[in-house]
Amino acid sequence: MAGRRRDAGPLWALGGAALGFCLAGVAGQLVEPSTAPPKPKPPPLTKETVVFWDMRLWHVVGIFSLFVLCIIITLCCVFNCRVPRTRKEIEARYLQRKAAKMYTDKLETVPPLNELTEIPGEEKKKKKKDSVDTVAIKVEEDEKKEAKKKKGEK
Repeated sequence: MAGRRRDAGPLWALGGAALGFCLAGVAGQLVEPSTAPPKPKPPPLTKETVVFWDMRLWHVVGIFSLFVLCIIITLCCVFNCRVPRTRKEIEARYLQRKAAKMYTDKLETVPPLNELTEIPGEEKKKKKKDSVDTVAIKVEEDEKKEAKKKKGEK
């Protein structure tokens, strides 16, 4: 009894209580075997499995795939989203857009047809101040004003 301490009694009691508490928690987690028969597993999912409305799985997958394909084709046709495949096609598309932009810019400068042609038998009308000028007429007037300013400065 030389190795035993006198005042270690309460510590042993506290350690024993803690050990008992842990063992009670572990014992609560143990599962007791049941005598009931095991639950049957659901049948495996195959392509012939009836999903809903008496349709097989492959029917549903096929209909869904066709629906998605129709949406993709419709969107590609509506938005013209073909991706160019070569560098030549990319450059050609760029040049085409640039030419179209230049054409629209030039088209804005063309005056209306009635100003370009003279109708036989019609007297020339004087220009009213409230008439609408075309872009070409405005550009010509601006150029004339700038030319007059440059002559006046010299």
